[in-house]
Amino acid sequence: MSVAISVDEAFLAAVSRIAEEAAAPNADDVDRRARFPVETFAALREERALSAFVPSELGGGGVSFEAIASACFELGRRCGASAMVFAMHQIQVHSLVEHAAGQPWFEDYLRRLVAEQRLIASATSEVGTGGDMGKSVAALSGDGDERTFVKQAPTISYGAHADDLLTTVRRTEDADPGDQVLVLSSVAQTGFEPSGTWDPLGMRGTCSPGATITVTIPAEQVVQAPFAEISARSMVPA
Repeated sequence: MSVAISVDEAFLAAVSRIAEEAAAPNADDVDRRARFPVETFAALREERALSAFVPSELGGGGVSFEAIASACFELGRRCGASAMVFAMHQIQVHSLVEHAAGQPWFEDYLRRLVAEQRLIASATSEVGTGGDMGKSVAALSGDGDERTFVKQAPTISYGAHADDLLTTVRRTEDADPGDQVLVLSSVAQTGFEPSGTWDPLGMRGTCSPGATITVTIPAEQVVQAPFAEISARSMVPA
């Protein structure tokens, strides 16, 4: 009698194989050359692992949070950069699933993430906040259907290799530093002016130098839930 393999078990088996066959052989080169672990992420995309946490009703893998954490561990045993990038991406996915899936634009986006295996980076730190992720200097401006902002981010992990960027900003130009929202922009909607360097032993492959980013997006790409709620309930715990 055959035993059915669960969604989590199949996912972890695939990631363990990728960790062994794609991440491990390239780990030294990734760190030495401070290059993105392209082999790992090509394989993860092939296995549709970037959408593993997206609910099955939106086309995703419907994998449990515990399985995602175990997958990060398996990757991290072979290549720290691969595990860090995968973990950070899944944190962004988790935040959107938990707090933005009720917005029609974001539900459509999650379906696109599944279909295209899009990689999400984030820009939550900012020059001028003293390292406090719960405060922003940059603010949304504009009215009607369009919003813009400029933000000086001291680090943007794998920003040059991502498809989309999730960024914290003040809700309006008059808002307090702690009145923040998350904005999702595609690379096509985001201008990057690089700043600084990135050379930490063991994490060079996350490719995380800073940049000043300039973003113009439709208002529907702003997550309606306050960032303080997202941070406390999802982003930081994840």
